[in-house]
Amino acid sequence: MPDDNARDPERDEALSRSVRDGAAYSVMTGAGESYLSAYAIHLRFTEPQIATLASIPPLIGALAQLFSTWLHRRWRIGRGRIILAGALGQAMSWLPIMLVPLLWPNDQVAALVLCVIAYQVFGNIISPHWPSLMRHLVPERERGRYFSRRTRVTTLVGFAALIAAGGVLEVFRTHTDAMYGFLLLFALAAVARMISGYYLSRLPDRSPRGDDIKYGALPLIPVWQAGIRSTPYARFLFYYAGMCFATAVAAPFFAVHMLRDLQFTYLEFMAITAASVLVQFLTLNGWGRVSDAFGNRLILAITGWMVPFVPLLWVFSDNFLYLLAIQALSGLAWGGFALSAGSFFYDLSGDADMAAPITTANVTNALAAFAGAQLGAAAVLWMPDWAHSDQAWSFEYPLFGVFLLSFAT
Repeated sequence: MPDDNARDPERDEALSRSVRDGAAYSVMTGAGESYLSAYAIHLRFTEPQIATLASIPPLIGALAQLFSTWLHRRWRIGRGRIILAGALGQAMSWLPIMLVPLLWPNDQVAALVLCVIAYQVFGNIISPHWPSLMRHLVPERERGRYFSRRTRVTTLVGFAALIAAGGVLEVFRTHTDAMYGFLLLFALAAVARMISGYYLSRLPDRSPRGDDIKYGALPLIPVWQAGIRSTPYARFLFYYAGMCFATAVAAPFFAVHMLRDLQFTYLEFMAITAASVLVQFLTLNGWGRVSDAFGNRLILAITGWMVPFVPLLWVFSDNFLYLLAIQALSGLAWGGFALSAGSFFYDLSGDADMAAPITTANVTNALAAFAGAQLGAAAVLWMPDWAHSDQAWSFEYPLFGVFLLSFAT
């Protein structure tokens, strides 16, 4: 049996490359993906169109994980090749995204949705394979320390990219046109993902052949069936999907509320968005210690009650500092929830190859999020415009009804 304590120079170098990959990927998400909603608002998308942009691409991207798993299992295409193809394809998808107003001026909504679908598909075909690759690359005794260090690096880099991107957009908005800022940020995102792909291509695949045949070519239905037979796994899977559904009712509309209703600058939008990221980073170790001392179930119980109150709290004030504090609370709640849910999921899945349960959970959650976003979009159209009504129940801003619906669900 290999000694996990023995130093392996090739492995150590691969783990360093993975940290660099994560840092470059975080630049892409912080400076690019985080501002796709702001980009859509700049292009004057309506609320239902923004909900479509926020829900359909992730759903199709999650379904692409099934195709990715099938490619690997049916045709024996190596994980490394699939991961590299996904990273490079995702990098290239930024080009049409940034050129939507130029290439498709009369069909911007459909064009941007299709481009973001491509972005999500290329990114998601990586998802089933990267955890399995890293599982066999990182010694079990080092996983906690390694992934903690990697998470700290990627979070800090993503936070810095998010802040810098907000500053860039505000400078261009003030002096010329914010569109030039979006072009610059999306070009940077493409370059960052190409750098990420380079480091991914240098990672060795040490996963044993034939370790992932348990669920066949398409894992979704067999794993669902296995989950139903395994009561704790089924309960957790559908509990998490329910949380995704409720959160997605309001999630696409926070950016609309800030940039369109409240007329926040890009700097204010960035600050509120970054507050959640910063608090998640600062509380990561604290939640980890609570998890070690009291277990993940307690954290899930506490944060599971905190998360639904976040959209409700947005209703009580439009003050910038108040909303900044609410987002900090959101970061505290989501940081603990994500950490405990991830650990809980790994404990309950109990499979040597993580591709099948990861794919199944991602597809289930994407379906739930899609349904939630569509409910939110329908609510925008169906609910009365309480901002201009004479009813006893009236709100200063029309999207408050959607925030309340998210809390209620």
